[in-house]
Amino acid sequence: MRRLKTILTALIFTISATSIAQGWILYADQEHLFSINFTRDPDIQNFDYTSEYGATYPARTYSIRENGGLLSLTVVDYRNGDGKYAVLPDQTDDAPVTSLWLYDQLGSISYEASKLRQRGGKILYDNWHHIDLVEGLNLVIENSDGSNTYAGLYLHANRLYMMEATVPAGAPPQSLFQQSLSFLDTEGVQIRYKLSPERERTRIR
Repeated sequence: MRRLKTILTALIFTISATSIAQGWILYADQEHLFSINFTRDPDIQNFDYTSEYGATYPARTYSIRENGGLLSLTVVDYRNGDGKYAVLPDQTDDAPVTSLWLYDQLGSISYEASKLRQRGGKILYDNWHHIDLVEGLNLVIENSDGSNTYAGLYLHANRLYMMEATVPAGAPPQSLFQQSLSFLDTEGVQIRYKLSPERERTRIR
């Protein structure tokens, strides 16, 4: 079993290295602390994101549209947002401002997943997922035109990361993109965690 696992691991790395050599690049962004594989440098668009609770946050989309498909990563920056909720209507003593900031972040994956489901199409997969034990959610949707959308949502370091790869009908999934997201620390080092049964997360050094 161990030998088989070693062979499969080596095969995966060989395939990945070959694919990268054929045009994939490792794209890193130190401002938003991630790295991911793209087929080229992505187009970048900044915009204002409105959260479920109505607060506005800076966001950035990194995307490539080519060959009838889409590779996209959107990062919503929830940092320094606790003061945004004091000016929102319908505040009560039961929900202090600091709690609203936390609740809005913790609910962001569910909120964005609900919007993906409402797009229409047939949901082929919808379940919990993780990258290096950063918890999130994966969705696979078969769209009305026969294309497939592979989406991943993750929350880390006060940022929401939203991955989306859409491939034309009959095309294989963009596995090299979907499986390549890594979270970085301020020195550019990949972050990995271990998780306890109580869901306490500890970084592996």
